[in-house]
Amino acid sequence: MEGQKSSWIWYGGDFEFYHSLKLHLRRTERSYTYPAFWRLPEPYANVRFKKTFHLDKTEDIRVIAKGVGFVQVNGSAYRFGETIRLEAGECRILVFLSNLCGLACFYIEGENVTSDESWLCDCYDSRWIHAGSNSMYTDRDCDPEVFGFERSRIYPQSKKKIDGGVLYDFGKETFASFVFPELTEDICVYFGESELEAVDTDSSYLLKPVKAEEAGKIFPACGFRYMYVKGAAAEPEVYYEHLGLEKKGDFCCSEELITRIWETAAYTLELNSREFYLDGIKRDRWVWSGDAYQSYFMNRYLYFDEDIAARTITALGGKGEVCQHINTIMDYTFYWIVSVYDHYEMSGDKGFLQRMFPRMREFMDFTLSRLDENGFASGVGDDWIFIDWADIDKTGAVCAEQMLLLRAIEAMEKCAKIAGEDGGEYKELFEKLYKAVHERFWDEEKGAFIDSFESGKRNVTRHGNIFALIFGYVDEEKRQSIIDNVILNDNIPQIKTPYFKFYELEAMCIIGRLDYVLDRLREYWGSMINDGATSFWEEYIPGKPWQEQLSMYGNKYGKSLCHAWGASPLYLIGRYFLGVRPLSCGYETFEVCPRLEGFSELEARVPVKGGSVIIRKKDNLLQVSADRAGGTLRTSSGEYELIPGTTVTAAE
Repeated sequence: MEGQKSSWIWYGGDFEFYHSLKLHLRRTERSYTYPAFWRLPEPYANVRFKKTFHLDKTEDIRVIAKGVGFVQVNGSAYRFGETIRLEAGECRILVFLSNLCGLACFYIEGENVTSDESWLCDCYDSRWIHAGSNSMYTDRDCDPEVFGFERSRIYPQSKKKIDGGVLYDFGKETFASFVFPELTEDICVYFGESELEAVDTDSSYLLKPVKAEEAGKIFPACGFRYMYVKGAAAEPEVYYEHLGLEKKGDFCCSEELITRIWETAAYTLELNSREFYLDGIKRDRWVWSGDAYQSYFMNRYLYFDEDIAARTITALGGKGEVCQHINTIMDYTFYWIVSVYDHYEMSGDKGFLQRMFPRMREFMDFTLSRLDENGFASGVGDDWIFIDWADIDKTGAVCAEQMLLLRAIEAMEKCAKIAGEDGGEYKELFEKLYKAVHERFWDEEKGAFIDSFESGKRNVTRHGNIFALIFGYVDEEKRQSIIDNVILNDNIPQIKTPYFKFYELEAMCIIGRLDYVLDRLREYWGSMINDGATSFWEEYIPGKPWQEQLSMYGNKYGKSLCHAWGASPLYLIGRYFLGVRPLSCGYETFEVCPRLEGFSELEARVPVKGGSVIIRKKDNLLQVSADRAGGTLRTSSGEYELIPGTTVTAAE
């Protein structure tokens, strides 16, 4: 029997739930804790594991566990940590484990008897599932209760004395822990994404009182650029804390501003890539499904890291009875359902989809149980109908929500078939809702979908119409009508957040207006950089005074200046300008269809599953290569198979 590497294992999903719980109870405002306002799943406190081995020879093992309990081998009990002699033949091993205040998990030291995901576990409900594990925890000394971040010392670019304190400027946004090796008296540390915020001690969003006896203590990381230390002379040591993901994508072009936009977007996503995808690193530091949904796509073109995406999806899905929408937001539930299929498209991981599908069904059943008398998804009770920070008519059923529900139902049908079910019920449901949406929300006079038919206002915004165009939920006549009457109509209120510009600019790419998209990158994201952004913001209004740019949610410094949804240029450039996308799940086959008319010279590396694509442009010629099979290059001059080890040169 060939030995395999052990890893720490736990009840499937509990690792994600444990770290999600810790993360969502970590947010602070000023100096008090601000817990998340939705249901947070907890790991099971009492679990058991089992596996039967067939040994060719005698073997000694040790079981190291987080928690209390015992090991049972063929009916005999043993303590955790002691050497257990296993005789040749059949060995039926059970591990009984409880942990009231942490993650119940264990690790086996053995030659052939190891701990991995092939073990079965349950929480004493007799519904045995495969154990969970993570590639970060294959060493006995790696503690699964401590998330494996990397840390590196960073230094301020400048410091200056201000009003009895010292202001440290680290030159750019960072997420860092800090320690004061020496202190003679109590001090207070104020943080800011701007200098204004850091020195405004009455209003700065984050602050930390530090007592003299806490010298040498490492304080938890938070998001900031500026650190203002008020009190006795005290020099901080600061350590950038990050996940250390391998950057598999890269981009550089002859236009410096576009290159800087891509690099700033990459840094924005890096800062928000932690245990899970965060919304922003200063204020919430929570996991929001709609925010994360966009990060999954940005990830494809920068890291192509399947693990962080799967962790985030798992944590958001939760467990137990579904009694509210994810993050309390109805649209965020729909994004989550769709994200499971999208992850399968990216990874080809059928097992993950099968594990998630029962939870998908529970969320969909919950949604369908609350449809209104017209068969539409409307807010019930404390449901939050978000869509975007915009003036949308949210009376009753909202068009944009129905578009997202259609997308979720479509994902349910696809996932049901992959999971081995028929899925016909979802096809019927989709057809019924599709017809009703067109009957009730389409306005012939306006040539567009209205927000709400119940208010009587017949208000048209971009949001529902953009979804209809992106998802392909209109025929050619209505599609062109939306383009003319909404997408290209300056009288329709403009999108103000990077969040929904993700969808707006994707719609422009789909209709072939990449010139428009490139101009918006320059005008919107480029203006942010010109206004001093070192990472992209939660919201931006060009021309707005600096002090006013910083405020949001009624808070003087409430706006996040490092928000993951601001990093959408990674996706837009990778998917539509460089033109890389999967044609089948797991990128078994993929397409490279560059649209680089707006660039004179360019060099980029785009990750695909198991490899990458290199794209160069110079003198109106493309050079494209891939280091794995399955790719097809499509240009105006023809189609070319991308054979590993060769470079295709073609006219653009």
